[in-house]
Amino acid sequence: MFLVDLQRRAVDSIKRHALTMSLGSPRAQAAILTEYLWGEEGAESSALQKTAAVAAPAWLGKLVTRQLADEQRHASLLRNRLAELGAEGRPPPALAKAKLWWLERAVAPYAKAFSAGPIVIMLAVAAQLEATGVRVFGRHLAVLEQHAATDPLAEIVRSILADEQRHARSCAAAVEKLVHTHERAALAELRERIATVDRAFGITIAVGYWLLIAARVLRDRTGAA
Repeated sequence: MFLVDLQRRAVDSIKRHALTMSLGSPRAQAAILTEYLWGEEGAESSALQKTAAVAAPAWLGKLVTRQLADEQRHASLLRNRLAELGAEGRPPPALAKAKLWWLERAVAPYAKAFSAGPIVIMLAVAAQLEATGVRVFGRHLAVLEQHAATDPLAEIVRSILADEQRHARSCAAAVEKLVHTHERAALAELRERIATVDRAFGITIAVGYWLLIAARVLRDRTGAA
Protein backbone atom coordinates (compact mmCIF):
# COMPACT_ATOMS: atom_id res chain seq x y z
CA MET A 1 0.00 0.00 0.00
CA PHE A 2 2.94 2.32 0.68
CA LEU A 3 4.12 2.05 -2.93
CA VAL A 4 0.60 2.57 -4.24
CA ASP A 5 0.22 5.70 -2.12
CA LEU A 6 3.63 6.94 -3.21
CA GLN A 7 2.73 6.43 -6.85
CA ARG A 8 -0.58 8.24 -6.37
CA ARG A 9 1.14 11.23 -4.79
CA ALA A 10 3.78 11.37 -7.52
CA VAL A 11 1.19 11.20 -10.29
CA ASP A 12 -0.91 13.88 -8.62
CA SER A 13 2.07 16.21 -8.20
CA ILE A 14 3.22 15.82 -11.80
CA LYS A 15 -0.24 16.34 -13.23
CA ARG A 16 -1.00 19.32 -11.00
CA HIS A 17 2.13 21.00 -12.28
CA ALA A 18 1.13 20.23 -15.86
CA LEU A 19 -2.34 21.66 -15.28
CA THR A 20 -0.86 24.82 -13.79
CA MET A 21 1.43 25.18 -16.81
CA SER A 22 -1.54 24.82 -19.15
CA LEU A 23 -3.30 27.94 -17.89
CA GLY A 24 -3.43 30.54 -20.63
CA SER A 25 -2.31 28.08 -23.31
CA PRO A 26 -5.08 27.17 -25.78
CA ARG A 27 -3.08 24.27 -27.22
CA ALA A 28 -2.37 22.81 -23.79
CA GLN A 29 -5.98 23.18 -22.69
CA ALA A 30 -7.14 21.51 -25.90
CA ALA A 31 -4.84 18.55 -25.23
CA ILE A 32 -6.24 18.18 -21.71
CA LEU A 33 -9.87 18.44 -22.82
CA THR A 34 -9.27 15.89 -25.55
CA GLU A 35 -8.10 13.38 -22.96
CA TYR A 36 -11.22 14.07 -20.93
CA LEU A 37 -13.28 13.49 -24.05
CA TRP A 38 -11.68 10.06 -24.50
CA GLY A 39 -12.91 9.13 -21.04
CA GLU A 40 -16.44 10.47 -21.49
CA GLU A 41 -16.97 8.96 -24.93
CA GLY A 42 -14.70 5.97 -24.51
CA ALA A 43 -13.98 4.03 -21.35
CA GLU A 44 -16.77 5.33 -19.10
CA SER A 45 -19.48 5.21 -21.76
CA SER A 46 -18.33 1.78 -22.91
CA ALA A 47 -18.67 0.32 -19.42
CA LEU A 48 -22.13 1.85 -19.00
CA GLN A 49 -23.29 0.81 -22.47
CA LYS A 50 -22.28 -2.78 -21.78
CA THR A 51 -24.24 -2.62 -18.55
CA ALA A 52 -27.27 -1.24 -20.37
CA ALA A 53 -27.11 -4.07 -22.90
CA VAL A 54 -27.45 -6.73 -20.21
CA ALA A 55 -30.79 -7.74 -18.73
CA ALA A 56 -31.00 -5.79 -15.48
CA PRO A 57 -33.50 -4.75 -12.81
CA ALA A 58 -35.61 -1.71 -13.71
CA TRP A 59 -33.95 0.44 -11.04
CA LEU A 60 -30.54 -0.28 -12.52
CA GLY A 61 -31.71 0.40 -16.06
CA LYS A 62 -32.90 3.85 -15.01
CA LEU A 63 -29.61 4.58 -13.25
CA VAL A 64 -27.53 3.61 -16.29
CA THR A 65 -29.76 5.58 -18.66
CA ARG A 66 -29.35 8.72 -16.56
CA GLN A 67 -25.61 8.31 -16.36
CA LEU A 68 -25.23 7.73 -20.09
CA ALA A 69 -27.19 10.94 -20.68
CA ASP A 70 -24.80 12.74 -18.34
CA GLU A 71 -21.77 11.37 -20.19
CA GLN A 72 -23.23 12.62 -23.48
CA ARG A 73 -23.76 16.04 -21.92
CA HIS A 74 -20.17 16.07 -20.68
CA ALA A 75 -18.90 15.18 -24.13
CA SER A 76 -20.96 18.00 -25.63
CA LEU A 77 -19.55 20.51 -23.12
CA LEU A 78 -16.01 19.39 -23.88
CA ARG A 79 -16.50 19.45 -27.65
CA ASN A 80 -17.99 22.95 -27.47
CA ARG A 81 -15.04 24.20 -25.46
CA LEU A 82 -12.62 22.53 -27.88
CA ALA A 83 -14.38 24.31 -30.74
CA GLU A 84 -14.00 27.63 -28.91
CA LEU A 85 -10.28 26.91 -28.64
CA GLY A 86 -10.15 26.17 -32.36
CA ALA A 87 -9.25 22.54 -31.79
CA GLU A 88 -10.66 19.19 -32.78
CA GLY A 89 -10.57 15.96 -30.84
CA ARG A 90 -8.03 13.33 -31.81
CA PRO A 91 -8.28 9.55 -31.45
CA PRO A 92 -7.00 8.00 -28.21
CA PRO A 93 -3.42 6.69 -28.19
CA ALA A 94 -2.57 3.02 -28.45
CA LEU A 95 -1.78 2.83 -24.72
CA ALA A 96 -5.33 3.89 -23.80
CA LYS A 97 -6.76 1.18 -26.03
CA ALA A 98 -4.29 -1.34 -24.63
CA LYS A 99 -5.39 -0.61 -21.06
CA LEU A 100 -9.03 -1.22 -22.00
CA TRP A 101 -8.05 -4.53 -23.60
CA TRP A 102 -6.02 -5.44 -20.50
CA LEU A 103 -8.95 -4.52 -18.28
CA GLU A 104 -11.28 -6.83 -20.19
CA ARG A 105 -8.77 -9.67 -19.86
CA ALA A 106 -8.25 -9.00 -16.15
CA VAL A 107 -11.94 -9.26 -15.26
CA ALA A 108 -12.76 -12.19 -17.57
CA PRO A 109 -12.16 -14.89 -14.88
CA TYR A 110 -15.01 -13.40 -12.82
CA ALA A 111 -17.65 -13.72 -15.54
CA LYS A 112 -19.50 -16.42 -13.56
CA ALA A 113 -18.43 -15.45 -10.05
CA PHE A 114 -21.62 -13.60 -9.13
CA SER A 115 -25.20 -14.79 -9.08
CA ALA A 116 -26.34 -11.46 -10.55
CA GLY A 117 -24.17 -12.19 -13.57
CA PRO A 118 -21.59 -10.19 -15.55
CA ILE A 119 -23.43 -6.98 -14.75
CA VAL A 120 -21.55 -6.91 -11.44
CA ILE A 121 -18.25 -6.80 -13.30
CA MET A 122 -19.42 -4.02 -15.62
CA LEU A 123 -20.64 -1.92 -12.72
CA ALA A 124 -17.43 -2.50 -10.77
CA VAL A 125 -15.44 -1.29 -13.78
CA ALA A 126 -17.73 1.71 -14.18
CA ALA A 127 -17.39 2.55 -10.48
CA GLN A 128 -13.59 2.49 -10.70
CA LEU A 129 -13.52 4.65 -13.83
CA GLU A 130 -15.97 7.13 -12.33
CA ALA A 131 -13.88 7.32 -9.15
CA THR A 132 -10.82 8.03 -11.28
CA GLY A 133 -12.82 10.73 -13.05
CA VAL A 134 -13.63 12.31 -9.69
CA ARG A 135 -9.93 12.44 -8.86
CA VAL A 136 -8.98 13.84 -12.28
CA PHE A 137 -11.64 16.55 -12.44
CA GLY A 138 -11.22 17.37 -8.76
CA ARG A 139 -7.51 17.97 -9.30
CA HIS A 140 -8.17 20.21 -12.30
CA LEU A 141 -10.85 22.21 -10.51
CA ALA A 142 -8.53 22.78 -7.54
CA VAL A 143 -5.87 24.18 -9.87
CA LEU A 144 -8.38 26.40 -11.65
CA GLU A 145 -9.87 27.73 -8.41
CA GLN A 146 -6.42 28.53 -7.08
CA HIS A 147 -4.94 30.13 -10.18
CA ALA A 148 -7.72 30.99 -12.65
CA ALA A 149 -11.09 31.06 -10.91
CA THR A 150 -12.69 33.15 -13.68
CA ASP A 151 -11.60 30.83 -16.49
CA PRO A 152 -14.73 29.60 -18.37
CA LEU A 153 -13.38 26.08 -18.04
CA ALA A 154 -13.83 26.16 -14.26
CA GLU A 155 -17.61 26.01 -14.48
CA ILE A 156 -17.47 23.19 -17.03
CA VAL A 157 -15.13 21.13 -14.86
CA ARG A 158 -17.21 21.87 -11.75
CA SER A 159 -20.37 20.66 -13.48
CA ILE A 160 -18.76 17.46 -14.73
CA LEU A 161 -17.16 16.78 -11.34
CA ALA A 162 -20.52 16.96 -9.56
CA ASP A 163 -21.94 14.34 -11.92
CA GLU A 164 -18.87 12.12 -11.66
CA GLN A 165 -19.13 12.12 -7.87
CA ARG A 166 -22.76 11.06 -8.08
CA HIS A 167 -21.94 8.41 -10.68
CA ALA A 168 -19.14 6.91 -8.61
CA ARG A 169 -21.42 6.63 -5.57
CA SER A 170 -24.30 5.20 -7.60
CA CYS A 171 -22.23 2.54 -9.36
CA ALA A 172 -20.55 1.46 -6.13
CA ALA A 173 -23.91 1.29 -4.34
CA ALA A 174 -25.40 -0.74 -7.20
CA VAL A 175 -22.59 -3.28 -6.93
CA GLU A 176 -23.15 -3.59 -3.19
CA LYS A 177 -26.85 -4.14 -3.77
CA LEU A 178 -26.28 -6.94 -6.29
CA VAL A 179 -23.56 -8.91 -4.49
CA HIS A 180 -24.37 -11.51 -1.83
CA THR A 181 -22.42 -11.98 1.38
CA HIS A 182 -20.68 -15.16 0.20
CA GLU A 183 -19.49 -13.30 -2.93
CA ARG A 184 -17.68 -10.54 -1.04
CA ALA A 185 -14.25 -12.14 -1.30
CA ALA A 186 -14.58 -12.47 -5.06
CA LEU A 187 -15.75 -8.86 -5.28
CA ALA A 188 -12.71 -7.67 -3.33
CA GLU A 189 -10.42 -9.57 -5.69
CA LEU A 190 -12.24 -8.17 -8.72
CA ARG A 191 -11.99 -4.61 -7.47
CA GLU A 192 -8.27 -4.99 -6.80
CA ARG A 193 -7.70 -6.32 -10.31
CA ILE A 194 -9.59 -3.41 -11.82
CA ALA A 195 -7.71 -0.89 -9.67
CA THR A 196 -4.37 -2.44 -10.60
CA VAL A 197 -5.04 -2.02 -14.31
CA ASP A 198 -6.44 1.47 -13.79
CA ARG A 199 -3.27 2.70 -12.10
CA ALA A 200 -0.87 0.79 -14.36
CA PHE A 201 1.94 2.85 -15.91
CA GLY A 202 0.83 5.73 -13.68
CA ILE A 203 4.20 7.48 -13.42
CA THR A 204 5.06 6.87 -17.07
CA ILE A 205 1.71 8.23 -18.24
CA ALA A 206 1.99 11.24 -15.91
CA VAL A 207 5.44 12.14 -17.23
CA GLY A 208 4.22 11.75 -20.80
CA TYR A 209 1.27 13.99 -19.92
CA TRP A 210 3.61 16.64 -18.49
CA LEU A 211 5.80 16.57 -21.59
CA LEU A 212 2.76 16.85 -23.86
CA ILE A 213 1.46 19.88 -21.98
CA ALA A 214 4.90 21.50 -21.80
CA ALA A 215 5.31 21.13 -25.56
CA ARG A 216 1.90 22.70 -26.22
CA VAL A 217 2.64 25.59 -23.86
CA LEU A 218 5.99 26.20 -25.56
CA ARG A 219 4.35 26.28 -28.99
CA ASP A 220 1.85 28.88 -27.81
CA ARG A 221 4.54 31.00 -26.19
CA THR A 222 6.76 30.95 -29.26
CA GLY A 223 3.85 31.44 -31.65
CA ALA A 224 4.67 28.25 -33.53
CA ALA A 225 2.14 27.10 -36.08
